[in-house]
Amino acid sequence: MDYEPDGTQELLIDSAQERTARRTEHLLLAARLSFFFFHGLLIISASMGFQEVSWWLIFTPAWLGDTICLVLVVLSWFGSCPYVQSCLQERQARLGDANPSILTDILPDIVMGILSLVYMLLALLAELLLCRYLSELSNGFDAAPVAPVVVFMLVSTLTCCRGVCIFTSSVLFCCIGLAALSTCVLVLALPGQPTPWVLFVPWAAAVLCLLIAAVCQLQRCRSILCREEVLLRILELVVLTLVLSSVLVTIVELAPSVAVGDGGRYAGIAGVVAGTGICALSALHARMAMAESRFGAVSERLLIAEMSCQDPGTSLRSSVISGVGLEVGGDLSLSARSGPGSWRSGRMIRVVGPPDPEVADAATSAEASEPQQM
Repeated sequence: MDYEPDGTQELLIDSAQERTARRTEHLLLAARLSFFFFHGLLIISASMGFQEVSWWLIFTPAWLGDTICLVLVVLSWFGSCPYVQSCLQERQARLGDANPSILTDILPDIVMGILSLVYMLLALLAELLLCRYLSELSNGFDAAPVAPVVVFMLVSTLTCCRGVCIFTSSVLFCCIGLAALSTCVLVLALPGQPTPWVLFVPWAAAVLCLLIAAVCQLQRCRSILCREEVLLRILELVVLTLVLSSVLVTIVELAPSVAVGDGGRYAGIAGVVAGTGICALSALHARMAMAESRFGAVSERLLIAEMSCQDPGTSLRSSVISGVGLEVGGDLSLSARSGPGSWRSGRMIRVVGPPDPEVADAATSAEASEPQQM
């Protein structure tokens, strides 16, 4: 055991159990990225324009992606069990300062994993109903889209609730949930079969919002990002712009008043580009997650930067800041001379405040009185 000067006890444990501390979080992230990646492949498959291929075969990427997501979600329930067992044996909520707490971090992730299973089952049911509806239409049957649309509305509402209630990736879930919900409302509200271009308008607005949010986040975090992370986020902006352009081209080509040439062919090409962009975004976010696992979470780095760059506007604040030091354990370094992109991966962060003047005066007077008593 190692004791710090302030009397705190540090647990320096490097074991196989400790390495599973964030496995639940990583499995849930892998499930989310797999969902987007395989549905990007679904957009590519549906945009290829196969005439004699069954819709059940076209939806093969969706079936494969949903299966992988279900497996990853179930595995996430037990991913951090070795670490939880170690914490229970030590009778502590966490092992060391670098690892998550089983009460405030791992347990909420497990609960989210259970809710994610329900969400994925509903999404799978909605896709099955949609595939059956499209298959009946292609075979010449008179089918109504009420059943798949109702289930999709439930799924999109849950997506919006996830974005509103949880801060992490809230913009992504809110935009996608609102776009899907708006599309379902348009399908039910417009009489007969609505023109296809109207259904793409909510998705153009959603991609535009995601692009604006990505630009704002890059401007806010650029000073604390390393070169690789800045490059990844710039590539994300490029891909989002490409996806937005593809959706706009699809709207223009399918609109009857502005259609030019073979609108179906150009719309199919735009769909392939959009699906490829979604797959690329999934890969970029996977790489971003790997970078954050090495350099530390962006939110934590922003917090350190804000604490170190507070404006000493008042005498009280300046007196506190002048005596406050940032002690960063592990391998995360932050100094006043560090420039943008100088972050290294870190673990423990502790703020060391100035000593209490009253306690210091009492200690000084006690030391002065000891020789007199002797």
